[in-house]
Amino acid sequence: MSRCRQDENVVDARLVPPWSWVSYVGSVAGVLRSRRLSCDFTDVAGMSGYAFVVNVHEKLCPSGPTGFDWTMLEEGTQALGIETEILTVEHDKTTNHEELVSDLFERVRQEIDAGRCCVVWGATSAPEFGIVYGYRASSYLVRSFRSLDPGVERQQGKPLGPDESPEEPVQYDKLTAPGCLGAVFFGDTIETDRFRAEWQAVARGAQLLRARHSCFDPDYAHGVGAFTVWAESFEAGRAEPFGNTYNTHCYWEMQLLASEFCKRLGKRHRRCGKELDDAARQFGRSAGNLERLKQMFPLPGGGDISNRKNASEAAELLRQCKELNERAAGSLEKALGLV
Repeated sequence: MSRCRQDENVVDARLVPPWSWVSYVGSVAGVLRSRRLSCDFTDVAGMSGYAFVVNVHEKLCPSGPTGFDWTMLEEGTQALGIETEILTVEHDKTTNHEELVSDLFERVRQEIDAGRCCVVWGATSAPEFGIVYGYRASSYLVRSFRSLDPGVERQQGKPLGPDESPEEPVQYDKLTAPGCLGAVFFGDTIETDRFRAEWQAVARGAQLLRARHSCFDPDYAHGVGAFTVWAESFEAGRAEPFGNTYNTHCYWEMQLLASEFCKRLGKRHRRCGKELDDAARQFGRSAGNLERLKQMFPLPGGGDISNRKNASEAAELLRQCKELNERAAGSLEKALGLV
């Protein structure tokens, strides 16, 4: 249901702000829950494949966790029970930026007028995904990580209505969207073959970890080998402090969600429960290593990344993460062989 005024419309939905480090996961989960679908971060990350993405630049710039083709996430997101369209358009010197952002805003307005929230890349003060629940004149009305500002009274995980702790509107042509414009649109709820979809998610996870998916950019290291590039970045003194700690927080969360996803599947698919439980353990141990890195290189500044002792310890932890993810990928492949 939408609530319309002159040149303003909002979807009358209660939304949990996307407090995930990986904003696609938090934003999509928030929208789907507002549509009364039973899902959480683990479901979105595991089914979409995001939980199994490891993608880093050799200098550890913050773009790693989002620097791949997002349309890879579409099939698994739709398998959660809702029609899903992921739209991405690169903008460079050959494109008309004003036309692109205008077209996107018009499409989002149509979705809002139809009573459907959507997710837009850069609809906030950083290159992150945010939930768009309305528009006012030429601006988006958004739920993003800004709704989690310490100065705003809220409970983490508490749904907020359109009029509760509103964020500043985002002008349609002021998106913080480097590289491309992107949005996720949701249609009707649909029936899905959950058994088949879950095994497709396992296959997708193994493929991503083995770096055998076409979604990745050749300028980045991806799959389990990305942990080696990350370790070498520390040893060579190439790591950018904030980028390192941001990557650490994102992949710590995704490895935890990969662990929980495999654990859940192991309980539902007892025939290969042993293999899925083993994958869950390996991901969990890798997340533990990344937890240690979070402590060594904390936000906001990223700690002393030039300290050679810290760099050496960090490199060893990351090489262990590679081995653990190799084992996890092997366990996923064994589980697939038993289906």
